[in-house]
Amino acid sequence: MAPLLVAVDVGTLSARAGVFDARGGLLAAAATGFPLRRPAPGHAVYRFAEIWAAVVKAVQGALDAAPGAAGRVVALAFDATSSLALTHLGSPPLEDGADVFCWADHRGEAEAEEITATGDRFLRHMGGTLSPEMHLPKLLWLRRRDPAAWARVTGARDLCDALAHRATGVDRHSLNGLACKWAYLPGEGWRHGLLARLGLSDLPKLGALAAPPSPAGALHGALSPGAAEELGLPAGTRVAVGLIDAEAGTLGALDGSFAAAMNGTAVLIGGTSSCIMTFAPDERLIPGVWGPYRDAVFPGLWLHEAGQSLTGAALDAVLETHPAGPRRAGPGEHAAAVARIVECLDAEGAAFAADRHVVPDWLGNRSPLGDGRARALLSGIGEERSERDFLEAYYATARALALQARHILDHLDAHGYAVRRVALSGGHARNPLLVRLYRDAMGRDLLLLHSPEPVLLGTAMPAAVAAGLYPDLLSAVARMSPGTAPLRADPSAARAHDVAYGIYRALFEARNAALRASAALRAG
Repeated sequence: MAPLLVAVDVGTLSARAGVFDARGGLLAAAATGFPLRRPAPGHAVYRFAEIWAAVVKAVQGALDAAPGAAGRVVALAFDATSSLALTHLGSPPLEDGADVFCWADHRGEAEAEEITATGDRFLRHMGGTLSPEMHLPKLLWLRRRDPAAWARVTGARDLCDALAHRATGVDRHSLNGLACKWAYLPGEGWRHGLLARLGLSDLPKLGALAAPPSPAGALHGALSPGAAEELGLPAGTRVAVGLIDAEAGTLGALDGSFAAAMNGTAVLIGGTSSCIMTFAPDERLIPGVWGPYRDAVFPGLWLHEAGQSLTGAALDAVLETHPAGPRRAGPGEHAAAVARIVECLDAEGAAFAADRHVVPDWLGNRSPLGDGRARALLSGIGEERSERDFLEAYYATARALALQARHILDHLDAHGYAVRRVALSGGHARNPLLVRLYRDAMGRDLLLLHSPEPVLLGTAMPAAVAAGLYPDLLSAVARMSPGTAPLRADPSAARAHDVAYGIYRALFEARNAALRASAALRAG
């Protein structure tokens, strides 16, 4: 019987699972939510047990929707957000009974600035500054602010590695996670001098952090009998070394033309946040862009990860908080708002929301500025009482996300790339307004994927390699990708967005000047 693969994607608010065949065809998928806890401003945490329970339910749901599939599954792989899971003795080390730092936890902003001030060489591979979304600032905060909790920590793992550890009982770290989120340089190892300077010299002694990491697609271990019973899969099923969700979404968005068009191709993974991913055969140090990370996905290639911290979540916030909005955010609310906005655009063209402009940095600017303290700037705001005000606010926010993506792509092009096509992956591809804006406002061809679940597909690829179905990830991409469909920009809309882009860039510089000046106020 033909072999099948199970892929699990753990996002910010839900776990999704998919069953795939060896050619990348999706047989079934299911999703289950889990709570994100916000015990204090800037703090965002999870309970790992609640995440695992959602994973179990999602996998069971996908298998139930594909009768007879469970016995044909030969491998399983996990991707997850770049959240940080802690194992511990005694009570959980974080607030509210939590043991996982969400990627969006910004409590370590001051610690991130302190680490940036060291000038350590690994910062060259972080765009020159360290984001509070990385693991080191969070761990430094915990050690200093709650030493008793730190003393109870026995392990620290990227969430994708923690899930594989839970599934197998094997403690192993992914090269993807260590290269992208830790003070670790592939080929060189840990930055021990920096860790000692920060008082974290014992960090690599936690769990298996000191052991050599494994590339995505390697064998993490065999599915344990207990986990197999929970998930409804055969014990001993191969579990692959996984990867971060952005990289999974990148794999699922590439196709057989990737190698030839590498310098001109970017992948935009849009969800709660957004990542813009590119690969190069040579090392390129780009300010305000995470990386380059050597071998983080493909051996011999350097990965750049630019990004926007809040994108889908920003549109959720408009729905939830605007005085004239529905005060809740779900697929139906987004669809209704988008339908009304498209009607307005078709009737009014560029005049709709012409005076509203946004610099969309609600949780810092990852790229191209690289400043975790930066915040959003909005212009053209009035009393905000009418439905028209709400629709304009939603549209202006969505347009700003596309314009900032263009800004990031221009920044990449100024440092060696020549991006001419952008493959769209993730939930944003299901929002017709965002698709329209990305098509018309980014100044590049937009590629839409034929796969309905590109992130899950990208996670199925390491599973296929671990199962021995393909020799490496590039081969899996070439054989499992369903291809893409290019969308060309509407010329008249593109010209209007050129004007809006100029306004966005001017506001971006004005906001940055105000941010620099306000440093004196923060200093007292």
